[in-house]
Amino acid sequence: MTTISAPRRFAIAAVTLAAATLLFRGQVASALVTRGDDAALGGDVTSGVHYYERALRFDAGSGIAADRLCFRLLLRRDRGDARTAIRLATSALEQHPALAATLLADRGFAEQQLREAGSAERDFAAAAAIARDPRYEHLAGRLALAAGRPRDARAHFRRALRDDPHFAPARAALAVLR
Repeated sequence: MTTISAPRRFAIAAVTLAAATLLFRGQVASALVTRGDDAALGGDVTSGVHYYERALRFDAGSGIAADRLCFRLLLRRDRGDARTAIRLATSALEQHPALAATLLADRGFAEQQLREAGSAERDFAAAAAIARDPRYEHLAGRLALAAGRPRDARAHFRRALRDDPHFAPARAALAVLR
């Protein structure tokens, strides 16, 4: 039996690991997202962000990693993080139309943090239209109201009630506007 030299064993191991990384990058990214969730839920948002960033390095097309990273970046309340979240959500929207409502909401929250109310209102309204989620329409209505556009706010609140006739925040907002 012939022995394999140490440099050759190292080369075989390196090639094997590289092949495994390429073949299983989606699974590795998913595992990193799970680790990020665990860290963030445990109160360590910064570690969670690092795991999500690593997941995106393994699989740049992971919509779930992009969504989670956007959301956790927003929790840090940093303007640079909000800009990064907008860029990530915009990029992920092109690749993952199935996650459009969530990514639009992420982008809307980031725009809201940057005081880009018009863009945030449009993104929340678009997310609401896709997901039929009255919360997003209500947020759009609040932004319209803050911008001094009660007619647009009423329309958002009415659409929120169309999506859920029992959605109390929209009902209360309409009552105040009457």
